[in-house]
Amino acid sequence: MRNTIPFLILLPLTWLTGCFQGDDGLPKTVPAKGKVLVDGTPIEGAVVVLMQDSGSNFARGITDKSGFFSLDTYETKKGAVPGNYQATVSKTVTVENATKLSQSMMEEAKAAMGGDASKINVSWVNDLPNKYANPGTSGLSVSIPDTGKTDITFELSRK
Repeated sequence: MRNTIPFLILLPLTWLTGCFQGDDGLPKTVPAKGKVLVDGTPIEGAVVVLMQDSGSNFARGITDKSGFFSLDTYETKKGAVPGNYQATVSKTVTVENATKLSQSMMEEAKAAMGGDASKINVSWVNDLPNKYANPGTSGLSVSIPDTGKTDITFELSRK
């Protein structure tokens, strides 16, 4: 009897854990889709990242030319884990000839690039206001219910 008690306690815990996971051992995901608008206009190539308030899950998507995105939490599963999230939106663009290098720095950079000078003086910047790239300043949040959410809208402003 003494050996049976721990088993009887652990059995329901095992069952409860199974309720929150799929057959693959990962947490359940649900459809999570939406759009990003900047001053009312859809933006292409923006990266949307959701960070669950509990810190245990993230979801990510990239907008298409119509500003639409689909979120994924895992490479092998579509959708997001239900819960409350803070969101960030950013769009990285390439800026060429961003700085003027001295001749010696140019030679060092060229050598570091294996003689290929085509990538020298290239940098990357966020094309959206930086406040949207930080979950503490973005002001963006979303709650994803157990049934999913396919009408997420993030309206950003450059003003």
